[in-house]
Amino acid sequence: MKYDDLKGKVAIVTGAARGIGFASAKLLAEHGATVVIADMRFALAQESADGLTREGLKAVAAEVDVKSKESIDAMVEEICVKHGRIDILVNNAGVVDATPMLDLTQDAWDNLIDINLRGAQLCTQSCLKKMIGQGAGKLIFMSSRAGEMGSPLVAPSYCASKGGVLALAKSYALFCAPHNINANAIAPGYIETDMTKGRDDPNSVPIKRLGTPLDVAKCVYFLASDLSDYVTGAVIDVNGGLYIR
Repeated sequence: MKYDDLKGKVAIVTGAARGIGFASAKLLAEHGATVVIADMRFALAQESADGLTREGLKAVAAEVDVKSKESIDAMVEEICVKHGRIDILVNNAGVVDATPMLDLTQDAWDNLIDINLRGAQLCTQSCLKKMIGQGAGKLIFMSSRAGEMGSPLVAPSYCASKGGVLALAKSYALFCAPHNINANAIAPGYIETDMTKGRDDPNSVPIKRLGTPLDVAKCVYFLASDLSDYVTGAVIDVNGGLYIR
């Protein structure tokens, strides 16, 4: 099903070749946006963009390494040249690590923080300059339940990175409010993706099922659309009631 409420908008979704990122990009495209499937796995990004194009949607692939400011700036510049604007940024690129706390190396810590937290900062900083000039924009940060509450299932670096993403979203919400730019975060719970398949027990979720990438994508759409114009600095939990005890 196609809609047109995002027609004329350009959306960058990082880490969008697969999983939550792809589901989010597809839903935004179904609502009329031109979506940039931004991923360091360019072949997969191109495959995903081509699939959306075959469905009559507007999608392009972009290769980006969110650990590299130069790579991000080059991508943003190319998008601005080709499309003239950036309306929506979904900071979705991320990795997970289940290394036990006492075994976590400094290199592993640095790599995860660089991708999950520093990457979101660099992407936002680069896109924000264009959004301020336009006088509008939507920034969406993908955090995690682990960033809110911690988790014994993942490395502390993951929890710290996703907690930092929450703080980043709130900080940008305050900074961006005078520029008519919204910044919000999403904190998914147990979502079944290629990265988490077989790890989580649906019976541990009050709603008795694991979430799907589309469950999260629907929230991304809400925050990217005009429906959320008066929502900023918020954290939306998409977790099937997992915080209920």
